Order: sequence, then C-alpha cells, then structure tokens
Amino acid sequence: MTYSQSLYKRYDDKLDNILNYITTQIDLDDLYESVITGEKSEKYTKVQELLNGMVDEFELFYLYSVFVRGNLMVNICSATSAEERAKGEEDMPLLDTSDGYPAEELKKFSAAIAKDEISFFEENSEWGYAYTACKPLVTSTKVHYGLICADIAINDLHMTVNNYVLYNVILTLGLGILFGLILIVWLRHNVTGPILALERSARLFAEKSRDKKKDPKDLVFEVPEINTHNEVESLSNAIAQMSKDMKNYVEDILEAEETVKTAQEAAANMTMLAYKDALTHVGSKIAYDNAARTLEKDVAEKLITEFGIAMIDLNNLKVINDSYGHASGNTYIAGACHIVCTIFRHSPVFRVGGDEFIVILKNGDYENRHNLVEKANLKFYETENDNAREPWERFSVAIGMAEYRDGESVDAVFKRADEAMYLNKQKMKKNRK
Repeated sequence: MTYSQSLYKRYDDKLDNILNYITTQIDLDDLYESVITGEKSEKYTKVQELLNGMVDEFELFYLYSVFVRGNLMVNICSATSAEERAKGEEDMPLLDTSDGYPAEELKKFSAAIAKDEISFFEENSEWGYAYTACKPLVTSTKVHYGLICADIAINDLHMTVNNYVLYNVILTLGLGILFGLILIVWLRHNVTGPILALERSARLFAEKSRDKKKDPKDLVFEVPEINTHNEVESLSNAIAQMSKDMKNYVEDILEAEETVKTAQEAAANMTMLAYKDALTHVGSKIAYDNAARTLEKDVAEKLITEFGIAMIDLNNLKVINDSYGHASGNTYIAGACHIVCTIFRHSPVFRVGGDEFIVILKNGDYENRHNLVEKANLKFYETENDNAREPWERFSVAIGMAEYRDGESVDAVFKRADEAMYLNKQKMKKNRK
C-alpha cells in the first residue's frame, strides 16, 4: 500500500503541476466564448498548439478539455500527439461529442466541473485504463464550464504494484518458513522438550494429590533432569520448592484463601454502597467528590479545557413527603432522577443531597448543553402540569448551569451553578404566585 501510494503521489504532483501551468497559459474567458459560439478564436488555436506540445513533452496518455452534456462527452480542445499526427490524424473538432464513456465515468467528470480544486480518479473507458486529473475551467465571473484533463496510462503501474506485492509475499513466506524451522528446532531443545518433561512430573504429582486420604508427606514432586540454564530450569526448581512448601502449608493456604475471598467481597460491597446512591442508583456524594478531585487534576494539567456543571434541585419534595408519605417522596425523587439521566445520558449524574443532583457536562453534552437544559426544562414543565398524573409523579425541578472559565476551580464552577439554580428556583416561585 505504501509503495502504491507513493507512485500515485508522484502522479498527483506531476498532473497537478501540468494542469496549473496550462490554466495559467490559457485565456479562460476567450475559451468559454469559443464554447458558447462554437467558433475557434485565435487564442483557441494557441491552446491547441500548447496541448499538442505538452502531451508529448510530458509523455501523457491524453491531454484534453471537455464538458459533459447528458450522456455525451463534448470536446473543447484535445491534444493530438506527434505519433497520431504522423499517422495523419487531425485535431478533434470543437464541440465534437463522444458516447464512449460509461455513465459512472460521466458522473465523475460532472462532479469535477463543479469543484474548485483538482479531482483525481481512475478512469476505464474504451481507450483503456488511465489515472485522470481534472481541473475545472472557470471564467472571471466564476462560471464553471468545463475541465482541463490529463491522463496517465496505469496498466504498467498496476503490473508494477502487483509484481512488487508478489515478490514481497514470496520473500515473506520464504523467510517465515526458514525462521519457523529454526524456531521449532530451538524450542524443542530449550523450551518444549524440557516443558514436556516438567509437565509429566507435574501430572504425576497432581494424580497423587487427588487422593484425599493420601499422606501429605507422600506428595513428593519428582524433579526431571533439566539443564537448559534458562527460565525453564528455574521454573522446574521453583515448582520443586513449591511442592515442598505445599506439604507444610496446605491447610494454612486454604484457610487464608477463604479469608481473603470473604474480605474482598465485603470490600467490594462497601465500595459499591459508598459510590452509588441506594435509591436512584446514580453516583453518591462521595462519588461526586472523587469525580470533582479528578476533574480538578485534569483541569490543572490542561487535559480538560471545557466542561460545565448543572445543579438540579427538586421542587415540592417536602410537600410530597408531608402530604403523601416518604414512600411517595422516594418515588418522586427516583422519577425525577430518571428524567435527568435520560436527557443527560452521556454525562455522569450524582445525588449530592436529599433533593439535589449534579450533572458534570463534558464532550458532546457540553457542546449541546443549552439544548439539553432547555429540553429538561420543557420535560419537567410537562410533567408538573400534567393533571392526569399522581401528585408524586408531577415532577418539578430548578436547574442552574455554569461553564468552566480559564483559571477557575471546579468548586467555583459548582458555586456559580448553585447560584444560577437558586435564582431559577426563586423565579419559578414568583411565576407560580
């Protein structure tokens, strides 16, 4: 792939230079006038001479100027090589048409006309395979009316790349087989042979250990004779020593394993309880504090330069608890949290108080933060004003958001978000009155 890409890069540079040079030598407005009128101007004749000379000088497959009309390719000015002129061929007439291009090729040319840069693609026409570069012809009034195209035959390129790949595959396979054989011989002598002997001794030791009535003193590991002076010999000695230790400490090891397992399970449960809110299953206050410390470190190290904090406070929770009981209050908290998690689905959510939640906005949620906050406000407005719901299902919250400013601490962002939430809460109370 690298070799192929390097060849195409050379072609790209060559064709790019040729087309840029040609367009600097052509009066594009005069050529456009010839296309419109169908009459060759004096400058058109010079364009023809320029293309005829360059197609031979740069050994191009074809050099031509065209535009697409329906399913036809229309000639503006095409080069005639010296070899073709020697055979008696004449320059192609202005506005001569050709139907020898497949529909897919015509689409490529049409797309290239509309661009403001040179297009490169492979072309398969009735004249053979070619690598084509097309630069749009644009008048001084920005009218795209055609292309100046240069083709290089790529049959030889494909053959060169294929041969290069074939040679490399054969060489790689040959070297792989050679090194594989050397490796097998070395492994048998220094690794696999000694390991097989070690495996046989280990298997015999394992068979002895399966007998529960066996006296531990009889659990003797028969060390094979290994003199490789490498890690395999060291492994054999280590296993022999281990078998001796196992006889003395097997009961203590079993007891210790059980103790460790119990302690690990207890630690895992405690960690899970500490970092997850039991009611809503989002992050706890401890989890938020840990996340804030990590965020503070990332900000200090410039790993994060953009983030926001959304402070969310539940309205009416005390009323729900007092009027309908704490079970309904828990339903109110969990339902509101579910909406928050659904809307801010790509951000971590934490419950930091009985009726307070924090969302740390990063990446996509940060970029879309205003839309997400607006979406949350609309959703909570709908639930609060839906009289078909039970009172503890008519969720209402006040949201405040703050973005990080350069040089600011995470706690400062949190305080600004909290202040914004408080102001929003006061505003909501006034609106209700």
